[in-house]
Amino acid sequence: MDWSESRNLMLLILLGLAIVAAGQFGLLTPEGVANLQAQASAWWQAHHTTVFLIGGALTAALTGFALWRFARTRAARAAILDNVAAGPTLYLLPRADWKKVKPEDVQVWVRMADSLPHEEHIAFEVSGNESETAFLLHGSKSGVRAALTQFIAEWPGLFRKPAQPDPAILNEGESLWWVELAPVGYEKPVQAVTDDPLRAILVELAAVLGRGRGMVQVVAARNFGAKRALGQKAFAARDEETPSKGVRALRAQEAKDLEARARATYLDVTVRVVGVAESEERAQGIARGLARAIASSFDGNNPLQPVRQGSDPNLVTRREPGRTGIWSANDLAYLAHMAGSDLMQIAPRIATAPARYLPADAEMRFDLSRYQTAFMEGS
Repeated sequence: MDWSESRNLMLLILLGLAIVAAGQFGLLTPEGVANLQAQASAWWQAHHTTVFLIGGALTAALTGFALWRFARTRAARAAILDNVAAGPTLYLLPRADWKKVKPEDVQVWVRMADSLPHEEHIAFEVSGNESETAFLLHGSKSGVRAALTQFIAEWPGLFRKPAQPDPAILNEGESLWWVELAPVGYEKPVQAVTDDPLRAILVELAAVLGRGRGMVQVVAARNFGAKRALGQKAFAARDEETPSKGVRALRAQEAKDLEARARATYLDVTVRVVGVAESEERAQGIARGLARAIASSFDGNNPLQPVRQGSDPNLVTRREPGRTGIWSANDLAYLAHMAGSDLMQIAPRIATAPARYLPADAEMRFDLSRYQTAFMEGS
């Protein structure tokens, strides 16, 4: 017996009990109904003031509790945002001798989702212009420590140093413009049409001349509801009854795809592209050029679309989440990862780690035990 049959049986039982109770108390006759109405009217006349007072008090108490809970939740969220905004910003410096990075093999965001502090986000950034391009990481102290562990595990030998000055800070006389991108949904993958969408970003940043600079911010936090929702959608697709065999086959394939998606790890992601220049018009051009470069790197099956834009610098400098989209960790890896040797060839201005320290070869070392020193007496 399924849920719908059980529910109907319970409703029939309750209806039967109600009929039996009505017959027991004489409510099935006109005299019984009139008597009940008279008793109810008399009780209301005697106690309606008390009922209004009790109802008003309960309403006020419930409203006050709801407002207190809302204020408490909002204050807790504001504290988290302040904690992340006050955290460190680090340059992530790849090594020039790294091999090519294959986005399909990158697992850093899968591990990152489970390692970040609860309800905190982390910001991975690519910033630069014709002179230099750099990767950055920003978050709370504990968030950066957790994220850095995962980045170093993914790319051994990764070098880091404090970002001073922070490239997200707006200097005097500069204008800023940002555009946020998000996929249409999360039931289908955000699928790249190139082998590495980061290539288009680096090329676009290298084309920013003079005092201007561009930035791509990927602000990510763990998502806890997408897997459950996808599982429910898959169950509904399989449970749907259709007379057509063709439609039934389509629903079965849809359920299979949703079940495969439900096995992935998901994050709430804000993809924000930023342009900074001496005028707002040029800043808008830089930001929109980066937005086009990213959007064109993913296919139209679940396209990335501009969802919001503006000039408020606080969102950029504080690395706050904006209009978020739900990304699987594997899809996000195509957009947010470190550069390997192939990308360093097309963007030679990428800031890289200093030369690695190596001890001198054995033939170059001076061993005192192998030599004797003669002392000469002076006359």
